[in-house]
Amino acid sequence: MKIGIKTYNNRNFLEHFKDKVDFFEIMAIESVNYDFIKEFNLPMVIHSQHRLFDINIADKTKHMKNLNSINFARRIADSVNAKKIIIHPGEIENQNCSIETAIEFLKSINDKRIIIENVHAEKNIPRLGTTPEDLKEILKKTKNGFCFDINHGIFSAIELKQDYLQYIKEFVKLKPIHYHLGGQIIKDLSLPLEKREHLALKESDFNLKEVLKLIPRDAQITLETTTDIKKTEDDIKIMKEIKKELKL
Repeated sequence: MKIGIKTYNNRNFLEHFKDKVDFFEIMAIESVNYDFIKEFNLPMVIHSQHRLFDINIADKTKHMKNLNSINFARRIADSVNAKKIIIHPGEIENQNCSIETAIEFLKSINDKRIIIENVHAEKNIPRLGTTPEDLKEILKKTKNGFCFDINHGIFSAIELKQDYLQYIKEFVKLKPIHYHLGGQIIKDLSLPLEKREHLALKESDFNLKEVLKLIPRDAQITLETTTDIKKTEDDIKIMKEIKKELKL
């Protein structure tokens, strides 16, 4: 099992952890100059912009905006020879959005580095790729790889009133080639979403060890926890201790 960390544009964060992890994941924001990441020797994974940046590949009216975003991520990937570019499959926000649009967009790019990340289910916005069934259809038609965000899977299981460990098993059957994992609160659903996700691992209340037992030994996992250096050091330590205990 290989462990990486993620940043949007924090050079000092990467510098601190360059000898402590196996790889870096970079969020490719179009307004940022990422020349600095060429200074690091670790393998890189690139994450394309998503709905927080007004990107939605399921929306046909945003085609050029979506295209510019993914092409920016591809250029960053080219610059550091990254083998993976993660993208979200989109949301059905209005009548201009469809799964067919998202699939055609991905097929038109035809870049095998692109891997599709599952997202968490929400009550008010239908989102693509929230269930194993949804993702299986998209992966089959686009022939892209799969990035399994474990926390998104857990959130979807809770929203759909499913057992989250069983739900994880169903996602793992789709043979992810990359994983995301962060701290997460699942017992107090009264908290706003931003208070329940991307937490330090020791702030979580889900069963991390039981989750990791379900993940293949050769998994590559990006920690999507926090940009606090001390907490991230603790997260890495927790992961390495469990990795040693479970012989991962």
